Amino acid sequence: MSRISKDNIEKIKSNVLRILFDEAPRSLSATNIASQEARDKQFILKILKDLETKKIVKNVTKDFTRKSYWVMHEEAYKRYKELI
Repeated sequence: MSRISKDNIEKIKSNVLRILFDEAPRSLSATNIASQEARDKQFILKILKDLETKKIVKNVTKDFTRKSYWVMHEEAYKRYKELI
């Protein structure tokens, strides 16, 4: 498995945020994001969990479901909207 540079990881993170921003307020599953970004689900989950620790995205999964759903955090959405 090839290593991904930090620059490319940052680009992928920004692409994930763009996907979530475009689909807001609808939540997306990690599988859906992975298919749009052409990456595997586990890698996208790792990216999403990293963004969650920075309070940029949040997991809105309901109890007792295997699929995780994600949206942009409200504050991050407002800041992102100002940039565009």
